[in-house]
Amino acid sequence: MKFLEGLKKEFGQTFRSLRLRDFRIYTIGQLTSLTGTWMQSVALSWLVYSISGSAAALGTVALASGLPMIFLTYFGGVIADRYDRRTILYWTVGLHMLQALALTVLAYTGMITVSWIIVLAVVGGCIGAVEMPTRQSFVPNLVPKDELTNAIGINSAVRNTTRILGPAIAGLTIGIFGEAFCFGLNAVSYIASLITLAMLSSTITASMHNAPESDEKKIQPKSLKQASKKNGSSKDSILNVLLDPSIKSVLFLTAAISMFGFQYTVLLPVVVDRVLGGDASSLGFLSAASGIGALLGSLALASRGKTATLRRIIGLTSLALAAAVALLGFSANLYLSLLAVTAAGAAISVQTGGSISLVQTSVDSARRGRVMAVFSIFMIGFAPIAAMIAGGLAEMLGVQPTLYISAAAVLVSGLLYMVFRKKDQSEQDPQRK
Repeated sequence: MKFLEGLKKEFGQTFRSLRLRDFRIYTIGQLTSLTGTWMQSVALSWLVYSISGSAAALGTVALASGLPMIFLTYFGGVIADRYDRRTILYWTVGLHMLQALALTVLAYTGMITVSWIIVLAVVGGCIGAVEMPTRQSFVPNLVPKDELTNAIGINSAVRNTTRILGPAIAGLTIGIFGEAFCFGLNAVSYIASLITLAMLSSTITASMHNAPESDEKKIQPKSLKQASKKNGSSKDSILNVLLDPSIKSVLFLTAAISMFGFQYTVLLPVVVDRVLGGDASSLGFLSAASGIGALLGSLALASRGKTATLRRIIGLTSLALAAAVALLGFSANLYLSLLAVTAAGAAISVQTGGSISLVQTSVDSARRGRVMAVFSIFMIGFAPIAAMIAGGLAEMLGVQPTLYISAAAVLVSGLLYMVFRKKDQSEQDPQRK
């Protein structure tokens, strides 16, 4: 009986931010919309390969989508800081819906080509460059500051759940109805996002429990100018964000994880074919294991909910990620590889979710859009380029040496972070006194 009561209490603690009406409604919209997004992603990859028969075409589409994230996301963050974030989300969600409808019509009529897909991928990347920093800076407006880590963990759990659900539904749907139906379902899923945005409180900050954040929201334009002056510039530049002592070590660790830690997912098909001697079902098991690990990691992050030890935790999880990637390179056994990718997925989830929480709580609302824009660039902007490099190394050196190189780079980055984070904190503390 005591065990059940303890389990109930732990469950309640893990999901406690869902008790807040606005965050609960927002999460429902995210769950629906992101499931549709993953369905479209899988269907689009399948369609590109079906049309072209080329792995290079897949890389080109990924690069077309990723490049706008590198060049435009910071400007998206500036927009998020200067205008109402919910209004921006209305527009970006609506534009994503139009993009999905365009894919639906082109695929249904048989007019779709790789060129059209590349054009629409660029359009989607431009929309995402505004949406991502806006959405990430919007979450703190839905929950009190002391619940932010829990909310980010829940948000990460939702993303990882849709990462499992979306591809599974897409696989069934493509076989029965075709890719166009997946694109259409994704377009419909954006309606849920629009409805839930409309259902949020008319003044979101009024539902929050921390008055300082609410006051800060009301005087956001003034705060923006003050923040800029504090940094010694009329424009809060990317350089100012990068040199902010409270977050710079976190940003550079995130960049290292993006460049080297994520690449095992790109190389999984090669691992299955050349190392494990498996087939598509083996790849499916490994992909699912990575997603399950990520889900478990995000729930673990949500259950702790406090930011006090996050700086140390994200350093330790980067070391765990290095060990997991090295184990994947070493393994020639499917079950051992499943263990490795599960651990890698969990480590990445805790590291990225913890980093987002740290960055969110370390900056004021007036700068949050730009800071999260820089964080987004570091987290995913360089991933398509890094994926192409990893593929090239795998062809030249072999997939196992490439995984060892990735693991070593993550290990060194994690160790450097753990050394320099203490220096950053010592620089930051005098500013807080």
